[in-house]
Amino acid sequence: MAGLLSRDCKTPGALREDAVVHVLNDDIAVVENIDVFTPIHDDPVVQGKIVACNATNDVFAMGVTDILSLQAFMAFPPDMDESIAVGVLAGMDEFMQALASRVAGGQTIKNPCPVFGGVCLGVARPDEIVYSSGAQPGDVVLLTKPLGIQPAMRSYRELKDERRDALLERFAESELLRMQDTAVRVMTTSNLEVARTMRAVPTHAATDVTGFGLLGHAENVATLSGVEVVIERVPVIPGTPALAAFFGHRLAEGRAAETAGGMLVFLPPDGAEEFRALLMSRGLPCWTVGRVVRPVTVPRARLARGAEFIETEFP
Repeated sequence: MAGLLSRDCKTPGALREDAVVHVLNDDIAVVENIDVFTPIHDDPVVQGKIVACNATNDVFAMGVTDILSLQAFMAFPPDMDESIAVGVLAGMDEFMQALASRVAGGQTIKNPCPVFGGVCLGVARPDEIVYSSGAQPGDVVLLTKPLGIQPAMRSYRELKDERRDALLERFAESELLRMQDTAVRVMTTSNLEVARTMRAVPTHAATDVTGFGLLGHAENVATLSGVEVVIERVPVIPGTPALAAFFGHRLAEGRAAETAGGMLVFLPPDGAEEFRALLMSRGLPCWTVGRVVRPVTVPRARLARGAEFIETEFP
């Protein structure tokens, strides 16, 4: 989630939306998001695509489908080969061109460790914006990408260092590589089609699932909307529950961090099947993962008792 809604910066909930919304007039709202993080993949082009996907995620979460540009932010050590930075930029621009947009500029600085990111700028009509604060009792909750990025990408790192042997005592290398490949597909698949589907099917609220994990982002929606979100099933990359338990990650609690994850979409039950069918027609999966109810005490999100973890593939 990003910063504040500039149209009403005094509103406490405005600080917890996914992106900043500047309402210019009745016809135009400019939506922007900034995102930076340390690299998680050794291939510069792949890393660049992950950066661009993560930066655009928060804008798509607002229901915006027109991305104007991505301004790149790159920080790296003086002794890093500049070809790496060039590759990251190439990956970012390739991803943006697939969205009919581009990397339009940015900022480069020297830093002891590499950090990559960018500022994503989108535009929409104010009445097209989907906020995190609109979930209603009776809504169903959909998720558009499986979870499990954190353990999959930790195994990517540990296969390359001194912890490799301990990891391979528990897991077959072929299975780890399969999880990693799936994680990369998840992190480099744009959420543009999800935003387009949100436009086509009336949607009450949405957010993306990234660093705060499934429950962390669901809790934000619950708090802003004054509801309780109950998660009953959780789609995950095959093999990642056992891998997360091995590493001590909190995937089984709905708290593992994700990168460039899917969208949590909140909408009336009669729209769920249409939403799912539209996404499937565009080659993307979608799972019903929970429901929205009136809070018994305070707004919150929780895993239902006996919540089902579904190990599922991703296109």
